[in-house]
Order: sequence, then C-alpha cells, then structure tokens
Amino acid sequence: MKERANRLYELRCSLRLSQTAVGIRLNLSQSRVSAYERGESIPSDVLKGFACLYCVSVDYILGLTDDKLSTSVKDLRGAEHQLLAFYRSLSPESKKVVDGMVRGYEPKV
Repeated sequence: MKERANRLYELRCSLRLSQTAVGIRLNLSQSRVSAYERGESIPSDVLKGFACLYCVSVDYILGLTDDKLSTSVKDLRGAEHQLLAFYRSLSPESKKVVDGMVRGYEPKV
C-alpha cells in the first residue's frame, strides 16, 4: 500500500498538479485524493481514472510492475507520451480550447 501511495504522489508531482486539480479532473474532493496518496483503498473505477490521467498502467500504480506505460501507449514516442499526459491533465474547459486549436490546423479537404 505504501508503494501505491508513493506512486500516486510522485505521478501527481511529476505533472505539477495539486491535489485539488487532480480531484477536479477525477471528480474527487481534495481530501479523497490526499487519502489515496496516504494509502487508503482505491475503488477500481477511481484507480482506472488515475491511470488514465497519468498515462500509466494500473499495474504500475499498484506496484506490480515498474513499467509505467500501459500497452495502449507503449508505441508512443517520449514527446507524444508527454503531450498525452499533459492533455489528460487539463481541465475540460482547457481541453475544449486545445481541441479547437487542433481542429484549426487540420487540412481542409
């Protein structure tokens, strides 16, 4: 449990997110995020949410592997992985802005 708690803390810090920011993205209170980072049991749907937000496998969070990448992102290059992690950490409003910018760069067919 200590390893899982440490990994959640380290992953959040690596993206420079506050517990409040993570809570907003996962629809959790700051105190719930804090509790999970202290080692409290995590429901499977919340665990999946953390894995998706941080672009890591559930097995990595649980300490079952040291391989951070899930099979769905193993083929991404380093910069692509960082962009995906950054995008997933954005608020819904910020994602809409980025989505609009990306659509603006799509070639007109």
